[in-house]
Amino acid sequence: MTRLFIALETPSEVTARLLLTVPSGGGIRPVPAEQVHLTLRFLGECDDALSARVAQALAGIRAPAFAMAVEGAGRFRGGQGCVLWAGIAANPALDTLYADIGQALADVGIAPERRRFHPHLTVARCRPSVPEGVVRDWLAAHRELSTPAWQVDRFILFESRLGPRGAQHLVSQAVPLITPDC
Repeated sequence: MTRLFIALETPSEVTARLLLTVPSGGGIRPVPAEQVHLTLRFLGECDDALSARVAQALAGIRAPAFAMAVEGAGRFRGGQGCVLWAGIAANPALDTLYADIGQALADVGIAPERRRFHPHLTVARCRPSVPEGVVRDWLAAHRELSTPAWQVDRFILFESRLGPRGAQHLVSQAVPLITPDC
């Protein structure tokens, strides 16, 4: 069984800029730089046959390359604390790619995602012990967070291996997006 997810990579300069915003303090854990990505779909544990069908279906996607930028910040609350994230500016090309991936997965028998697509980059995880004021101050300071746009020219099928030092994300397949001829 292989634990899979589909994501867009984030350029190192964007990642570095975002991680500099994370407040320091006990109970706040910034995401490792190599794990800052935009998850398009988490698939979970897949057997070898399903993994192969997913890879083949994704390879057939023909979507255009596009520019993407950070816009805004927020948090997701949960029983284990909260997640701090940087939002992604509205982007019809991203929405289309997400829909294309969903259709390709449906074609190999994977049910559609039930949750609404909320494109974001997770930057930190906070334990419940983190004071609410710290989180609110971060949200207020970064409400209008933005970055210059970057070019997205591929999406990745990642394998996620869980270990004692956390998750390790390995590129299983890179699917290029179509760039216009100049």
